[in-house]
Amino acid sequence: MKSKMKLMAAVGMTLLVTAACEEKATSACGGACRDVADATALTAALADGTGCICLLEGTFTGQFTVAKPVTMTGLGKEKSLLSSNAGSPLTVRTGNVNLSRFGVAMSLAGASETPAIKIEPAGQTPIENIILSDIAVNAVNGGGLRAGKVRNLALSKLGVTADGRGIVLVDGTTATVSETTVSDCGKMGIAFANGAKGMLVNSTLQRNGQTGLWIQETAEIRVKDSTFAENAVAGINIVNAKNILIEGNTVVRAAKPAAGKEGADGIVVYTPELAGDPIMAGDPIMQRAFTLKGVAIEDNPRAALIFDGTASSAGKELKNILLEDVSILRMAYGIIFQNGVAPTGYREQVTEDFSANYETGGDNGTDESSLLADGEEVPDMDTPEANPDQPLPIENEAESF
Repeated sequence: MKSKMKLMAAVGMTLLVTAACEEKATSACGGACRDVADATALTAALADGTGCICLLEGTFTGQFTVAKPVTMTGLGKEKSLLSSNAGSPLTVRTGNVNLSRFGVAMSLAGASETPAIKIEPAGQTPIENIILSDIAVNAVNGGGLRAGKVRNLALSKLGVTADGRGIVLVDGTTATVSETTVSDCGKMGIAFANGAKGMLVNSTLQRNGQTGLWIQETAEIRVKDSTFAENAVAGINIVNAKNILIEGNTVVRAAKPAAGKEGADGIVVYTPELAGDPIMAGDPIMQRAFTLKGVAIEDNPRAALIFDGTASSAGKELKNILLEDVSILRMAYGIIFQNGVAPTGYREQVTEDFSANYETGGDNGTDESSLLADGEEVPDMDTPEANPDQPLPIENEAESF
């Protein structure tokens, strides 16, 4: 009996040592991760609280939930794929999560706002410290990624295409989006809304069916070195928001108008803050509703910039604006101020290259650059000549998120 007990103990010790060695072995993803090859193994690893998971090559079909801190990586966006035809393939409910190098695909039977990746706590307490990098998202009849009540969310090198909205950041989420492409979405590309704040850096938003970037009912958004191309409504729409800084070689260009629209715009700013008192914030550069620095806006079918102070601000100076080193090229309209009066001196930092049918809300002078092809001077006007008593129609209704 004693010999048998010793043998069993030895076997048990061997199993423990073997397991420890397996944990330390280098996985296909590198390091001491647990390699998983199918959906069953992935579900078990997430439930066990495995600290590092490696997705091997293949398709993992199901709806997977991350409820414990984890580092999960794949072998590449085209090699390791989470897929679902029934709902979100990936839901994150906890913080301290690092996800990278895999694809996410969702295909639903009918149109839905369901996101392919959903990041939000199970309750009211925010979650924090979540990183997603080098991930491709493709959603048929749904959205790309939605994050709510998340602090310190970092999204980098994502590629998102969706029939619905591309990336939605809401409910106080603080996020940095960098080196990310959101394209060919049926609705808006990226939305910061309902108290979300953060940065969009070195990213491209293009060919989206509505607005490239939508900013709503929030504050402290910085957009740097990003490109907005061929979005159907506007490159950027700002609705009831403030402390917005767009700077550094940002290009808003070549927007394609949606069906039934007069034409797409470059940037539209609609907020009562434009006609309010100066806005005080911790960062001096953010002490205003809207700042535009070092930006080229070109080739939009309608207006380069529209500032609308809302109907209640008619007759007031729209003063919480800073324009610096702004270049406008080839538009139907240049800068339009409506439901408010243009601020004095705003044109000192704006250069414009006129084209036929170009109109502007400021004084152009009479130099050659302000003449039409037939020698007629460019009209000096605040509203379109076709309907001077009415402001340009813009997207100013708050979206529901």
